[in-house]
Amino acid sequence: MKLPSSSSQFTAGDRSAQPRQDIQAEHSTSLSSTTTGADSASLSISLSHPLLSASNSFDGSRPSQSPNQSVNLPSPPQTTHPPAANPYSYANPPFDTHRFLCTLEKTFPTPTARSLMRATRALLIDRIGRVRRDALAVKDIDNQAYLFRAALSELRTEITLRLRNESAAISTGLAALRRDVDALGNKMKADIDNMKHEIQMDVDNRKTESKTELKKQDIDIEEVLNKAIVTLGDLRTSMEEVKWNNMRRAVVTLGAFVIVTLIAVEFRPKPKPQPPPKPPAVEIKPPEVEGNGGAFT
Repeated sequence: MKLPSSSSQFTAGDRSAQPRQDIQAEHSTSLSSTTTGADSASLSISLSHPLLSASNSFDGSRPSQSPNQSVNLPSPPQTTHPPAANPYSYANPPFDTHRFLCTLEKTFPTPTARSLMRATRALLIDRIGRVRRDALAVKDIDNQAYLFRAALSELRTEITLRLRNESAAISTGLAALRRDVDALGNKMKADIDNMKHEIQMDVDNRKTESKTELKKQDIDIEEVLNKAIVTLGDLRTSMEEVKWNNMRRAVVTLGAFVIVTLIAVEFRPKPKPQPPPKPPAVEIKPPEVEGNGGAFT
């Protein structure tokens, strides 16, 4: 995701130049103070940056501070606060040079303590300048937050558009699939109806053929039965005719035999009658008696 084009104005050079300008504006008076000659006993402390006088500026472009500008710091510590009207102003951390110098003079001589104080202040200013050069200010953070929110808004818009496009494409695909499914369902229904109709026609044709075959078989059976009945009638007629012929022949044969028998009986001579035979004589035998007083037998 590309950031908006306004991010091109916040480059590394701008971030590094902004702290330098702030340092020059805020420390134009405090960093240019020096002491002159023998007035060092009045605690007139030079607040000029020793490195700034050597390099003339942080980036080598600012002119050197005037050595005649000096600030007499009061004994109580002073704390600078940023103005309430400018929310992006930067306040230096509180550093009481007078108290620090007094604390150092308790241990070191005055020139040594003054040198240590100046070195400490120079080191502090150098670190503050480095922080301002390298770190991001509130304005930069706000700008980056604005750019981040703009990028998030653009990303949200792009994701929303992509989701809408994908949803529209999915809806179109679903509608096309639904139409295809409906068309396929209608086609399958038509094919099933056509298949049912064809199967019903085949079944009806088969039933008709079966009925025709059964009728034909019935007709053939009736023809065979009729032929058999006619044949049986003819055979019965022939049998009756043969029976009558045989009966007629038998009657004629019996009549002829009876007539011949009667004629033979009539013309046969009669024999003389013989006397009846005498009956045979019956012999009567007496009963036999067993000895020893036995019974009759």
